[in-house]
Formats: sequence, structure tokens, C-alpha cells
Amino acid sequence: MPIEPSMLDTVIQLVERLGVSIAVVIMAFYYIVFLTKQAAREREGWQKRDQESDARLMKLVETSSDAMIHVKNALDQNTQAMRELLYRQK
Repeated sequence: MPIEPSMLDTVIQLVERLGVSIAVVIMAFYYIVFLTKQAAREREGWQKRDQESDARLMKLVETSSDAMIHVKNALDQNTQAMRELLYRQK
């Protein structure tokens, strides 16, 4: 964020009126507020991406589960057919 001349004049006036220590405290407060807001935006972005990843993972799990159910059903049918063939041979 570029410093505008009017902002620089305001900072100089604050230092002259309040002293260096108070000016530093005010600037530190501003910096902490800035960092807090930036961290909140970053957390929101991460949460959004995390929710999207969770949705994709759930879709993958559902698809995988459906495929496993189809394989299980096919294996059950194959087992049943083999049993019938074995009983016919006896």
C-alpha cells in the first residue's frame, strides 16, 4: 500500500503531538488489525477450498462404494452359478 503525502503529514503530526512511543503503539495497533483481517480472509479461502475438496472426496467415496457393490453382486452371482454347476455334477 503506497503512502500518500497526506497520510505522511498525518503521521508526522501524530509523532509531533503525541510522541514517538504513542505513535509507534498506534502504528503497531494498525498493523495488528491489518494482519488480523488478512488472516481472516486467508482462513475463509482455505475453508472454501477445504469444503470443495470434501465434496469431491465424498463423490469419490460414493462412486467407489457403488463400484464395490457391483463387484460384490457379480461375485455373488458367479458363486451361485458355480454352486449350481457343482450340484448338477453330483
